[in-house]
Amino acid sequence: MRINIHPTKAITVTVPANTSLERAKEFARSKQAWIQKHLTKMRQMESSQKKQPELSRDELNKAQDELFSRLERFSDQYDLPYVKVTFRCQRTKWGSCSSKGNISLNINIAFLPKHLQDYILLHELCHLRHMNHSKDFWSQLDQYCDGRAKAYAKELKARRMKIRA
Repeated sequence: MRINIHPTKAITVTVPANTSLERAKEFARSKQAWIQKHLTKMRQMESSQKKQPELSRDELNKAQDELFSRLERFSDQYDLPYVKVTFRCQRTKWGSCSSKGNISLNINIAFLPKHLQDYILLHELCHLRHMNHSKDFWSQLDQYCDGRAKAYAKELKARRMKIRA
């Protein structure tokens, strides 16, 4: 038997087919403290997440231009030429790099602090030399991030920003 709490806060109790309804209810009641603890934790996480500010089309275009400019600077500085860059509104990825040298960036990067924006730009540029997350990839990225690549990756993951799509 198990209990699952969904992001909508709906609770599902899964039991074997031959389990009586009364036994399932008893199981759920016995886990009430666990359920409350996790619902409280979910509410705390939601309230601690900052809602992204609304940006006008002009502000988004300006942010995109600034990101593009920094990508160009890093590309030149580290001799990591790319073919083209596109900005998209994506749900799950901050960026990607194709084997053809095309970089796709999530426009929601504009809502991140500058050091995390730079980390993402450098991360994608490093994929131009290493199309994987090998030791060599991380070593190169770490060099470009002044030894902070893993810390930035961890910070980015911890932010759990709600991505607007």
